[in-house]
Parts: sequence; C-alpha cells; structure tokens
Amino acid sequence: MGKIRKRRPNKSQPPESDETFEEELQIDSKENAIQTIIDQLQAVNVEEKYCGLQTFAMLIESAENIEQVIERGLIKIIAPLLLDPASSIRNAAAGSLRNLSVLRLDLCEVLMEQDVMTPLICYFHQFTETWVPDAGSKSKDEDIDTFIQCVNLLLNLCESSDLAVKYLGESRILDIFPRYLDLQTFGNDIVITVMQCLFVVVEDNSIAITKIKTSSEKQLTQLLLLDSNEPPILLIRTLAAGIVINICRGNISSLSVDVINPIMQLLAKTLSLDHRTACNQLSSSVPLKNSSGKFDAPKGKDAQVLQEQIKTVLYLLDGQQSAIEIIANICSCDDDDDDVDEMESSESEETAEDEMACTNGEGIVHAEDKLPPEVMEAMISLDMFDKVWSRTQLPAENVMLILKEYEESQLVPRKIYNLQTRALLCVNNMLSTLPINKLGGINGVYKIWVDAGKLVFKRNSDNVNLLESATAVMRAALDKIKLRENNDAADNSLFSDLALSDIEIMLTGIKDCQVPEIRSNLIRMIGILALLLVNNLNDTTTTVVCTITEFILEQAHKENEVWVLAEAIDTLVDLYSEDETDSIAAKVKLVEKLAILAPILKNKARQQRKLPKEYKVLVSTASSNLPRFIKYKKARLNNL
Repeated sequence: MGKIRKRRPNKSQPPESDETFEEELQIDSKENAIQTIIDQLQAVNVEEKYCGLQTFAMLIESAENIEQVIERGLIKIIAPLLLDPASSIRNAAAGSLRNLSVLRLDLCEVLMEQDVMTPLICYFHQFTETWVPDAGSKSKDEDIDTFIQCVNLLLNLCESSDLAVKYLGESRILDIFPRYLDLQTFGNDIVITVMQCLFVVVEDNSIAITKIKTSSEKQLTQLLLLDSNEPPILLIRTLAAGIVINICRGNISSLSVDVINPIMQLLAKTLSLDHRTACNQLSSSVPLKNSSGKFDAPKGKDAQVLQEQIKTVLYLLDGQQSAIEIIANICSCDDDDDDVDEMESSESEETAEDEMACTNGEGIVHAEDKLPPEVMEAMISLDMFDKVWSRTQLPAENVMLILKEYEESQLVPRKIYNLQTRALLCVNNMLSTLPINKLGGINGVYKIWVDAGKLVFKRNSDNVNLLESATAVMRAALDKIKLRENNDAADNSLFSDLALSDIEIMLTGIKDCQVPEIRSNLIRMIGILALLLVNNLNDTTTTVVCTITEFILEQAHKENEVWVLAEAIDTLVDLYSEDETDSIAAKVKLVEKLAILAPILKNKARQQRKLPKEYKVLVSTASSNLPRFIKYKKARLNNL
C-alpha cells in the first residue's frame, strides 16, 4: 500500500492549442510530424529544440501516439536534453518526460528500458549539488520547475522499477537531497517535492534508510515539530512523520512515546481539516463558462489569488493522502520476516500458531494485540477511523463538475478520487486491526459494508483502483463480522432482509469484472456472506446459500487465473467446513463438482508457477486442503 503517485502533469511553457496541432497533423502524416520533431530535437538552435519539445508534449497527450513515439526512439533523444546548457531546454525536457511517466504505469518501465535514468542521475550530479535559487537570475522560476519535475520523474520511476531504486542507491542523489530540506533557503514547493520522493524511496530500502538516517534525522525531527497548521506546513510535517517511521523500517513501536504521540496527534490534525468544505469554497471562486461556452479567466491579482487557493487545496489533499498512507502502513501488521521464503505450504500452519498466541486459548485473535498499546490508544482517542472514513466521501457532484471543467483546477478532482481510494485501502487495514466495539459494533461494521457496496454496485464506476479498494473493504467488513466474539440473535438478523435480487446484483458484478483482484475480493466476500447466513438457515437463506455456491462453482470453471481459482475453492471449503452444511452440500452436489475442479487446479498450478509469494501460498494451501476436504465431506454425506 505504501506508495502513492503524486502526479501533476504540468507543461513548463504554454504550448500551441490542440486545434492548431490537430490541423498540423492533418496536413502532414504522423510519421512526417514525428520526423520533424526528431529533426528539431537534434538541431543546434535552441529555438528549434524548444519547438520540438513543445510539439512532443502535445503529441503524447493523445494515447494513440504513444506507441509511435516509443518505436521512433523519441525518448532516447529527449532524455539527454536534461543536460542541455540552455535552462529552457532542460525545463521543457523534464516536463515532457515527467508527463509521459504518468500517462500509463507501463511507461515508466519503457523509460527505464530507454535509459532515461542515466541522464536523470547526471542532471542531479551536474546541476543540483551546490545550486541555490538565485533571486536575481532570469531563469530562477524555470530552474526551480526543472528541479521539481526531475524529482517527480525520479519518484515515478522508483515507484515502478526496482532497477531505478538500485541506480538511485548507487548514485549521489541521496547525499544531495538532504540539503533541500532547508525550508528557509528552498521554500515550500522544493522541500515538499524532495520529501515526497524520500517518503517513497526510503520505504524498505536499506541503503536509503542508512543514508537519510545518518544525514537527516535531526532535520526531519525539526520539520516534524514545526509550529504551524497551515496546509503546506502540515504536509511537510506529515511527510516528515512518514519518513521517520520508514527510517525505522515501519516499526513505529521502536520509536519513543515522546515521538509516537506527536506523530499520532499530527496525523489526526491533518485529517481534521475538512477537504469537502475546502473544495466547495474553491468551486465558488473558479470561473464558470459564459454564454458562448468559454471561461472568463481571472487576470492580474485575481488570477494570483485563485492560483494560491488552488495550491492550498492541493497541499491539503496531499497532506491527507500522506497521513492516510502512514496510518494504513501502521495498521498493516505485515510480518517483516521476508527471509522465510521456503516451506510455503507450512505458512498457514505458522499463521495459525501465531494467531493462537494472541487468543489466550479462546481461538479468537484480539485486535488490540496487533498494535502497540500507545498507538492503539491514540487511534481510538483521536477518532482516527472516523477521520479516515470521512475521506471516502466525495464533495457534491456539482462541485466536482465545476473543478473538472476549469483547466487550472482539474488536478483537484483527480487528487480527491485518489484520496478516496487510499482512504478505502486504509479502512480495509483498520478494520482488521481495531476492536469491533470501537468501530460502532456489529451494526457499525455492517453499515461500512453497505456503504462500500454502494460504491461498487450502484455507481457503475470505471475506476478500477476505487473498485478494488471498495471490494477489499466489503471483504474485510464481513470478515470482522464473522470473527465477532458474541454470535447472538441480533447479529444473525443483520442480513435477514437480504433478498436474492441483492445477491444477483453482486453476482452480475463478478461476472462482468475483468480485474482478477476485484473478482477475488468479491468471490471471497459473497462466500463469507453465505457463511454468515448458514448460522440462520431457513428457506430464504438456504436458497441464497445454494445460489452463491453454484455461482462460485460456475465461476471457478471459467477462471483463468490459478490464484483466483484457489480463492474460490478455498472459499467453498471454508463455507462447507461446518457440519450443519451437509444437507446443502448434498443438494448442490458439492463433492462431485469439487472433484472435477481438483485436477483443473492442479494443472493450472503447474502452468502458472510465476506468482507473487502470497498467491503461491494461497494456491499451495488450496491444493493441499481440497483432496482432504473432499474425502471428509464425502464420508459425511454418505451417512445422510
């Protein structure tokens, strides 16, 4: 979860209008247009090179042009211009490469393959080791923007490529960056950009941790304790907190209470600012289209005031996103035993043993045992869950529409959607960590499930990241309900009003889903739902359980991804492990159908060996458990 893209496509100079560019492409073929760009980029004349970079910036705004840009080698020509003697060329090259890096996730890999990293590292070595913004320099603003664009390009590459992280560690960049933490010398924008990059690259990076801990620990502490709650300073303080935690490898309990408490209070403060109110106020200041469909953009001082207001809202959103990411990492409770890669089949047993250590013999993992006591106390006393959940709520539709339409504010709604997604991922982690009585009890968690379901099934969103995070929340919420300590009658009535039509909406959503991670979440989620209904069987709930079972079996036969198939099988094994389900198992012919799936799972597991560790464990567990379960359930059904 830990890595967040801070992407801000930003043209360094106003390019030609889209209409002009399209007209040019209609006159010349695209091939000729690209050749013209190449000729201009390779020219000696600064103006020609600059013109080529401007045209390239316009070209990559259309997705259909990207493949030609790659094939014709434009990236290899532009990257060395980061070292051009002319500041305007360096600036335009940095801006266009940074913009390219945010268009698609795979483009960062393309940039690495075309060796953007070499001139990028050389830029930092050559231009930034001693540079200080010179108020008397004509190119001051340009140089500042170039530095910011290059840092953000580096961040994007490091997020997407382990090789970029390796090259970073071998360079002097991490020795150079600490000097840019001087707020008085470099100002908010530069300090924030460098800290956002460090926040990402220090995470789980031993070389970066050692360098930054040695050179910058004192500076980071000073930034963390700045006495201001203005959005840019709150962002700086929040990033400082995140870097401090990452320097101790995410183990917040290794910090002293005198550090932990201010960090938790800071995160709460950052999330206390109302992002929806800020966006509402901004939308009132943004110009609307006039009768001719154009904007009367503000000028002079009014334009500056609006720019500052937009900037302040962006600082606020970035700060809240960073705070949410920190909380999510704190609550992730991941095992840090990365060295144990072998004996995958025994991992489920080890997990069970670990959980029993926290159960006091009761068979239930106590959420309170997953976090250090002082962190848990702060989470609860500062209402951290409610603050994070509030970030899943968007401003009013008309506000979002106004901000999307005006070009200068279009980045704001993009960041709001990203904040919503990150907040849902954080909620997912918090659900598994906080005690249920601090989440509003069973009914409170049920409401979270319903609200997350509305995001998934009611809005027809094409935002894959949002759907994945929302389905993860639904799954975690039902897991929380399933693991409740008191399984009383009130709990069983939670889903009594759930109609078959409600289930069918979910099943249709799974059928139409093209994303394996979302399919997996939804399959597990409806399986948990069926398991909860098993505790309160009647004619209606029996029909629902049968419908869910037959659907999962049908989907399992269609599933191409072995780990999703394993998830489906594991879900059915969990659902029917209770003896009370024998009659339903007989009704849906479960044993016969699972016996057909067993060789399919085995064959797919052989074919798809290259999987992430957690998926390998899932497939291994399902493959091991399925034959035993079939034998056990068959014996029970023979006695009916």
